Amino acid sequence: MKRILAVGLTALCATASLSACSGRDTATAAGDCDPGITDTEIHFGTSLVQSIAGPQATAASALFDELNATGGVAMGDGKSRKIVYTALDDGYDPARTVGNVRSLVEQQQVFAIQNLIGTASTLAVVDYLAQKNVPLVFPMTGTDELLATLDRRPVVAGAVNPQTGWEVAERAEQILRDHPQAKVGVLYPNDSMGNGSLAALTSALDGSGARIVAQQSYEQTTPSVDSQVVNLANSGADVFVNFATASFVTQSLKKTHELSWKPETYIYSGATDTNFVLAPAGLDAAEDVHSFSWIYDASSTDHDQRPGMRNWRAFAERHADAIKSTDTIAATGYNTAQLLVAALEQMKGCTRADLLDSVQNLHGVTTDLSIDGVTFDTSADYPYAITSMAPMTFRDGSWHYDAVVTRSTDR
Repeated sequence: MKRILAVGLTALCATASLSACSGRDTATAAGDCDPGITDTEIHFGTSLVQSIAGPQATAASALFDELNATGGVAMGDGKSRKIVYTALDDGYDPARTVGNVRSLVEQQQVFAIQNLIGTASTLAVVDYLAQKNVPLVFPMTGTDELLATLDRRPVVAGAVNPQTGWEVAERAEQILRDHPQAKVGVLYPNDSMGNGSLAALTSALDGSGARIVAQQSYEQTTPSVDSQVVNLANSGADVFVNFATASFVTQSLKKTHELSWKPETYIYSGATDTNFVLAPAGLDAAEDVHSFSWIYDASSTDHDQRPGMRNWRAFAERHADAIKSTDTIAATGYNTAQLLVAALEQMKGCTRADLLDSVQNLHGVTTDLSIDGVTFDTSADYPYAITSMAPMTFRDGSWHYDAVVTRSTDR
């Protein structure tokens, strides 16, 4: 049976902040509970680049504040607890992430790290968290390394990007269906995600009529990828697989348009934000681009009649001083916060192992913003929460969704 989260609470906090509205409760939890939880509170922390991902933390905090104002989350052990939430800025520097996470664990004694942002940041702290037996739940990454090292790092669960290998396999199926003789050009970051994506695509196309004719990498410190795009355009590629992230997607789409190069273009699911990624490139440059998603685009009014979208709009309006209802980054934070609440509602004890068990056993969960047909499902042997997603194409200024695809457990 599906568990549907529909948040429609009345805001009692004046503003959204990066901590709970109430003061800290210093009472101790009953029984053999782990640090960071009492009978009345549970403390989570995160580290993120405030200049970009700050709205995620703001939206999550606002949702937690609303729940706290009505008594907290009714958890599976029969107790209602308020969520204390601390977000620290790391500037997307993994070294700062390490320092932040150490502070959260050792000084603030958080119960778990929630929604850490980025692959490099996740990989920088996961061994430390495993040593401390502190869960890392709903991190924003899809790196295959989480799966490859699952036995050694048993504290990660519910990653909120699709597994890289699965997403690339789905993309390869699209290419082979629509362009069986494709000449493919690839742009990718020279990091774990980028190299893993290229390797997965190469494997998926092996033995087919499609082939990679050019590949161009870039460093995250690179000021521009214009030269890489020029090289790809000159290769004769008629399909552009773009594994770039953030502003590099903007740059590459803009340059592609300037060159009048018109390949069939596929972009990474983590870089589909209309406001911050596509619009700055020019909507004409983004026309007919393909990708995947699991939640509706909050920047579009196309789905405003859906009850879940109405809930999101009303929530953002209650916090209009801090959250824009069209901010897709904030909407992502709201969605992930709802997933945490779903896990807490079925968490049967007060240990970190109980949290991991709950996060690893979400079945058929939907959220306010989840695309019709998408559910969030987790297991102990697959540390990703995204197991279904919708292929989508950007047309006339907004994303249009096709039939949902679901990951086969045989993969």
